[in-house]
Parts: sequence; structure tokens; C-alpha cells
Amino acid sequence: NYIVPALTRLKRGQGMTASGKQIPGGRTEQFYRDYLYTFEELASAELVTLKKCLEPGGRGETYSYNRHGMRDHMFFHGTFKSRANSSKTPLINLDGACYEATTSKFVPRVQWNELAERNPDKILDIPNLQLTQSIVGRGIYVFPLEWWYEVFASANVQREDWIHTVCTEEMSDNAVDAMDDVTSFLGLPEFDFENTTSVGRYNVGGHRGYDTVTTVDEESDESDEPITTTQESKSSPLDLTAISDELMTELLEFYRPYNERLFELIGKRCAWKE
Repeated sequence: NYIVPALTRLKRGQGMTASGKQIPGGRTEQFYRDYLYTFEELASAELVTLKKCLEPGGRGETYSYNRHGMRDHMFFHGTFKSRANSSKTPLINLDGACYEATTSKFVPRVQWNELAERNPDKILDIPNLQLTQSIVGRGIYVFPLEWWYEVFASANVQREDWIHTVCTEEMSDNAVDAMDDVTSFLGLPEFDFENTTSVGRYNVGGHRGYDTVTTVDEESDESDEPITTTQESKSSPLDLTAISDELMTELLEFYRPYNERLFELIGKRCAWKE
């Protein structure tokens, strides 16, 4: 979400550093790696912003209320009021509240200001900001789902019939049963998914699109690869996605309460690996 579009822009000669300097085009990928931030740098900067934004009474709560529930005519006005009266956690519009824009084209998000000050000769001006800005936040699944549960809530329908959630692990471990459950929930005729699911999966394992099947064995091999790194390999410009044990621990601690809220909301536990 960051490396590929950034390299594309750099090779075309359209890259600008965070300090506003032009980066020459037409060079090798190795040359441009020195202009890229690592996953750890981007995730750490975002994590600082999210923790502050999501504090009780912080911007996450105030922005969401002001934007969606403050006035009587707003669709979620009653929802915000009832949740407050019942001591439920407030609804959070994560994208709107926590990813503030700046006036700078070269450092387009507030969360990157300090990062850009420390490393001004790297690139942040890329086209798909909605993905790069939320490499951590997009994993807080409970926030968008809480809004949908409020929309589909009905006193005449059992809660488990409001929304059907499929965990990614269910599609890996027992795809046929998972698809049968989806079919049943939607009221569709029964279908034998075995011939389809046994082949493998598309759009995973580094294969984009639906022209290449990734088998279960291939996925298993990739999942066995370590995601942390030694200090020596971390310093290499070629290794941009590995993260330290310290950041991994911090991320697990950050996600844990939101995952617990998610499991309570959907009425089941996904196989979250700590």
C-alpha cells in the first residue's frame, strides 16, 4: 500500500521528499529504497496518533459526536444518546477523527509531522493516502461494525440475524462450512462449494487479482516466515516491512481491547493469534 505506489511515483520522476525536494526519476529500485520509510516507522507514528485520538474524551469521541450525533435531525442522534445513557462505548468515526489532513502536499497527514522532521528526505506524497495512513487503524474492525449493528438493530429480530460475520481464519480452516453458513444466512439455495474452495484462494499470497490461485500449502509456507527482524537486517534498506519485537508487543496490547469488543459484538471469537 505504500512501497509499490511510492516506487512507481519515484521511477516516473514525480517523487518529492517530505521537505519538498524533487527526487530524480528513472533510477533503480535499490536507489529509491533510501527514500522510503519503513513499515515500523509508519506504524509507530500512526500508533502514537491513534492512542491520543482514542483516549476517553479525545478527538475520536468529540469529532464523531459533533459530526454524526449532536443535532436532533442527525440519523445517529438517538444512538449516541442511548449509548451514553447506558454507559456503552461511543461510536467512533476513525477515518474522520484520527487522520487529520495538513496544509502540506508533501506531508499530508498530521501523524507524519514528527516523522518528516526526523527524516525529511523521504517520500510521503503518494496517491493512496487512505491506505497508507491507516496501516494500523484498519485492523480495528469493531469501529465500523458498531455503526452497522446500530443501523440493522431490530427488536423483532434476534441479534445473531442482524449481521453475519466471517473470520478470515474460517475461510482458511474450513471454507466449505463458512460458505454454507453464509448461504444459509442469506437464504440462498444450498450449493456444493467443495470443488471451488479445495483449489485454493485468489488475491492472496502476494498475487493480486483473480488470475492466479494460491494453494493452501503455499499460504502455509508464507505464514511460517518470521515477521520480526534482527537489528542487523532491520538496518538494511531492502528490508522495509519487518518489525521489531517491541513494536509487535505494543501492537498486540493496542489491539487486544478492541478485539475483545469485536468478539462480544459479533457473538463469537475469531482465532486471533497473540
